[in-house]
Amino acid sequence: MNNVRLPALFFAFMLVLAVLQWVQVYPQLPDRVACHFAADGTPNGWQSKQDFFLIPCIVVAGCTLVSFLLPLILALLPPELINLPNKYYWLAPERRAETSRFMTAHMAWFGCGLLFVLLYAISQAINANLPNRGQFNSLGMEYVIGGFMLYGVLVFGHMLRHFYKIPPSSSL
Repeated sequence: MNNVRLPALFFAFMLVLAVLQWVQVYPQLPDRVACHFAADGTPNGWQSKQDFFLIPCIVVAGCTLVSFLLPLILALLPPELINLPNKYYWLAPERRAETSRFMTAHMAWFGCGLLFVLLYAISQAINANLPNRGQFNSLGMEYVIGGFMLYGVLVFGHMLRHFYKIPPSSSL
């Protein structure tokens, strides 16, 4: 699970599929699109279709930076600047590389989950703006957000359990 290649490929795959969808539907969308929706799925916010696609690009770029660049920066920081349970054990020179791989892989998978939520919301908004497609699926969005929140709690719990646990033969 400490390999970052698989989540990076999955992240890239989702992004490529999203861009292909965006390129396909862009000409079909009206000049002003619904970008915000009420709890019942009715639109209550509008913007130009150029801005509709620009803002997600910025958000996805931020998600990419947090998911894949931030772990690289954390790996370079001295232990004094990192808040981690038992940090002197886990950031000791003989364990620092493995700890960095663990954090990098988990942050990459978390980024995949976050990207999925963003792309699902964008896809639902696109579908709501296409002719004869219906309205924004608020219930589906609630399930996706709920699933992501559960996933976040599980990942956080797994990471806490990992870093609080020190093998018995080791000492700080």
